[in-house]
Amino acid sequence: MRQDLVKKIQAAIPGNSIGRYDLLPLFADAGLFSQIVRYISAEFIGKCEYIASPEATGWILGTALAKELGVGFIALRKGNKLPYPRETISSASYLDYSGDEKSLELVAGSLAAGSKVLIVDEWIETGASIRACMALLEREGCLISGLATIGINDNDDTKRWIDDGFVTFIGMDI
Repeated sequence: MRQDLVKKIQAAIPGNSIGRYDLLPLFADAGLFSQIVRYISAEFIGKCEYIASPEATGWILGTALAKELGVGFIALRKGNKLPYPRETISSASYLDYSGDEKSLELVAGSLAAGSKVLIVDEWIETGASIRACMALLEREGCLISGLATIGINDNDDTKRWIDDGFVTFIGMDI
């Protein structure tokens, strides 16, 4: 099943995207999107209480997985977007794939310590934003159940995450 799904994903990705693969067309195909969500969610049944995803494209896959698993969804916002006083916000900074400094935020104390959280994003390029998600959630006392994604950049650092079994993904050898 996985190989068939990978072939469908590869066929749906536009060949002319620049800089990274555009996975948005995958979400427009209802059947393919459902297959992706079922495939990934099967690994996490009963293993998490929340899905957390970074803004913005990660929210699409994250909310679909939360619905499929019947768990809550935690939106990790880009820096300076939350409408709360700074002292009530927890944040984690990182350098993104282009070298720009960015941050992710959530309202401090919004999750109970010990909550089991699955982190979901549509793509892992360098792992920097995923590491920021992990740091932010761990600072709040959460337990990270794993990481789930559709696409992973084929670099040595990311391969280490895959090899240790911590990441569930639908990989694409592209």
